[in-house]
Amino acid sequence: MSSMNGTRLKRTIAHKSSVKHDPKKVVYIGICAMEKKVSAPPMQSILNRLRQQDFINTVHFSDDVILNKPIEEWPLCDCLIAFYSKGFPLDKAIAYVNLRHPFVINDLEMQYSLMDRRKVYEILTHHGVEVPKYAVATHTKDGNIFK
Repeated sequence: MSSMNGTRLKRTIAHKSSVKHDPKKVVYIGICAMEKKVSAPPMQSILNRLRQQDFINTVHFSDDVILNKPIEEWPLCDCLIAFYSKGFPLDKAIAYVNLRHPFVINDLEMQYSLMDRRKVYEILTHHGVEVPKYAVATHTKDGNIFK
């Protein structure tokens, strides 16, 4: 996480902690991920902890909603957690965020970087994380190695 993002997060946390919680207010957290990811044990652990809170309701966006419904028909939420996986329409999730403006837990645009190993190494190196030596072979669209 860059220092700018860390600073923004600290300011957000400081702001949120100084605001008194309305005990009648329920926060709706949208879970926008493919069913396989949502049903995985790590995600179930997170969801179980969230569901223990009286002021949190989770709203799961089903595969059918994510894949087949226009974003205007997606459930409304105050906060969104979205995870890319194979078949997940990341562009569509970003469009939903731009339309509805929920508080986004994880940076959806940054998830594109996770799809490119070169970008991952670049980000890690930029933040002082040691990476093993590696080689990059760039392929053309027809599968040949680009020279």
